[in-house]
Amino acid sequence: MARRGVPGTNQVQFNTAGGQFSVDSITDPNGAPSNVIDLDLGFVISGTVTLPNWLQGTGTVTVYAQEIGGPFNGPIGNDNSLKFARPVPPAEPSTENYRWTITIPPGSHVLPDPQRGASQVYNLVAVFVFDDQLTDIGAFVDMGKYMID
Repeated sequence: MARRGVPGTNQVQFNTAGGQFSVDSITDPNGAPSNVIDLDLGFVISGTVTLPNWLQGTGTVTVYAQEIGGPFNGPIGNDNSLKFARPVPPAEPSTENYRWTITIPPGSHVLPDPQRGASQVYNLVAVFVFDDQLTDIGAFVDMGKYMID
């Protein structure tokens, strides 16, 4: 069952082999409170994907933001560097952890400038897909709500 917030996890849909998609942290250089992020300083979202070690292909993690009461609804960053490779020499079937990181650099314009009357509160969702959605292997984690200004 999915757990809402960060850290958060959800199962990867993948036949009987299973897997797990996790969002481990959001690093905000501005400090507490952790649910208010200064976009001018940038921030980093990181986590892991755990899949069977015999799986081969690529994966992408994308973080989407939807403004509460506002017009923005779209991606704010991704990590498409996940490479899943079979071990050489072949190993007993088990699982492998793959780390991912999305960096929103300081001064980024991934979100619109605050507008009068806008909430600046965004619901963030991280989505993992394997092989560009050509398979049914995927998962999401609802990261919760953050004020991002």
